[in-house]
Amino acid sequence: MKSTVYDCIIVGGGAAGLYCAAQLAKTAFYSGKKILIIEGGSRVGNKLALTGSGRCNLTNTEIDLAKYNTDDSTRLASCFNRYGEPDTSYFYENVLGVVLEKKGSLVYPATYKSSTVVDALRFYLADNFVETVLKERVEAIKKIDNIFELKSDSDKTYITKNLVIATGGITYPSTGSTGDVLKLVEGLTDKTCFVPFRPALTSLTATMPGIKGMAGIKCRGDVKIIGGDGNIKARSEGEILFTKEGGISGICVMDVSDAVVRLFEEGDEDIKAVLNLTGKTGGEILQMIYIRRQMYPHRNCADALSGMLLRNVTDFVMKKMGLKADKMTLRDLDDSKLVELTNLLCAFPVPITGYGGEDKAQVSSGGFKLSKLDDSMQVKYCSGLYIIGEAVNVNGICGGYNLQWAWTSAALAAEGISQNV
Repeated sequence: MKSTVYDCIIVGGGAAGLYCAAQLAKTAFYSGKKILIIEGGSRVGNKLALTGSGRCNLTNTEIDLAKYNTDDSTRLASCFNRYGEPDTSYFYENVLGVVLEKKGSLVYPATYKSSTVVDALRFYLADNFVETVLKERVEAIKKIDNIFELKSDSDKTYITKNLVIATGGITYPSTGSTGDVLKLVEGLTDKTCFVPFRPALTSLTATMPGIKGMAGIKCRGDVKIIGGDGNIKARSEGEILFTKEGGISGICVMDVSDAVVRLFEEGDEDIKAVLNLTGKTGGEILQMIYIRRQMYPHRNCADALSGMLLRNVTDFVMKKMGLKADKMTLRDLDDSKLVELTNLLCAFPVPITGYGGEDKAQVSSGGFKLSKLDDSMQVKYCSGLYIIGEAVNVNGICGGYNLQWAWTSAALAAEGISQNV
């Protein structure tokens, strides 16, 4: 029996794979082109359904390209100049029918449900007769002349003129992201094209007295990562969350976690996270403490500061000073102690001992080098082979950055493929 020759096969039914297929379907249906998605899981969009804690922060209207990590920042800028947030928002609203809502610079579906986005993509692909194969993993790929032949774990063979690898990175492996890109294209490229995958946007672990007692506490502030050489390696502001494992997380912590991973890989074992637990300057905090010392002379420190700090935070910081917040008043502290308290509230040092692994990280860094791809995400020395999304060595901070890269890379690949079929 003669095998169907597809115009394009997309390996991976995640955000990038689905979006690439949708972009192709805009024109492919009318010209009779055949598109197939091969997904190893029982449904498409598994990881996409988890993004933004299930709310799906689709993109960001104020993306700063300096907040991406990649091996080719010039090409990254070129990619976003060709397809960016306005193009994404237009496609979702006017083609996929998803009503969008902005929260500051963050763009969400108006339902604040990731399932809305996954369904919109699924329905559009079904409307345009894009084929999908589920519970099947591609295990080997070879290229014969200008045709790709794929072998699956069920011993099926698929043939295509254009091949898109959208297998993701290594995070949330239960959703199918297991870093398969290197294995799949090793016979078509070479290992110098890859940056090893590692967790990014993940939590940090620490071992210090009292930190587990802070589990569940959230603070609005900022974090600086200090390397063993005493220099600031990364910084971010936002929400800090203390974890039950005895560490820290939250958006701003995840934004700097990639720098921590790199430091550990370089052999740095003296890494600190310096936390501002107040979101204010030292001068502002010291003035507020002085006012409370005058207003509430008979209250213990925890009670006197309750209007500006959570009791857990006051207890935690004063224990670091060797003091008990519920056993003394602010008047018991001389000026030097008030300054010490202020300094700790605004620059609390946390020795970092590790970071969350693949099952805890939201995205991964590393992947196929962007510099080895052309403007259409096609491998420069292997025509017809495209690599997109998290499988490429591009990762950004929280706030729609990584999904926008998925949409951008997918759309550029679709544009390139439409010119080749």
